[in-house]
Formats: sequence, C-alpha cells, structure tokens
Amino acid sequence: MTLSSWSTSSVEEVASTGLGIRFFQLYVYKNRNVVEQLVRRAERAGFKAIALTVDTPRLGRRESDIKNRFTFPPNLTLKNFEGLDLGKMDEANDSGLASYVTGQIDRTLSWKDVQWVQTITKMPILVEGVLTGEDGQG
Repeated sequence: MTLSSWSTSSVEEVASTGLGIRFFQLYVYKNRNVVEQLVRRAERAGFKAIALTVDTPRLGRRESDIKNRFTFPPNLTLKNFEGLDLGKMDEANDSGLASYVTGQIDRTLSWKDVQWVQTITKMPILVEGVLTGEDGQG
C-alpha cells in the first residue's frame, strides 16, 4: 500500500498495524528539512520505497473542494506533519486545502530534486505523476 504524506494516520501508526509492503508518497516541500524528516521517519517505520509525487506543482483546480469550502474536520489532522514547521491551513480561505498545498509545495521541482531525494534515502524512488514524455521534460 502507499501512504500519502498527507494522511490522517502517521507512518508509525500504519506500520504498527502489521506486516505488509508499504510505500510512502512524498511531495517535495519548499522546506527541505521537512522532506528529510518525513523520509527518515518512513525509513525507520519500515517503508520499502518512496513514491515521489511530481505533478502537484501544477495542482488541478478542484471545483468541488472550492465550492464546498473543503477543510478537515476538527478531529482530523495531517498526522505526519505534527511537530513540523509547515504553518497552519487557513480554514477561512475559500480554497482551503488546495491553497495550503500550493503554499507548501516547491513549484520549481526538477530532476535535480529527484537526484537530491536519492541522496537522503536508500529506498527506491518511484516517480509518480509522469504520464507522457512531455511530462518528464524539464
């Protein structure tokens, strides 16, 4: 299974549920220290690979989230970010989660960033979000 770094369950919680092959879906954040901390936690928890999401810098316009002013219910949090300096989601903002995402993700993502992630982990890295040859250029 692949656990999103934006999950409401932490890597440690998921790892404690039993045996299984787990991958960790990772976004590249502006704050590279956050990226390193997330990768280290996934490694310690026994995850087997990083699914590096590379298409988020061009986040789609999520009309239903905007229309419904989507935010997390008060009893749910992004568990993998507890204790990390990523700022707070602005629940008053009409675009909620989408706006928060756009503010955290490094929009200048390039192949150099994939190479950098390779230097901070021994886990295999799967590049997720490349659908065509054009997607992989740049």
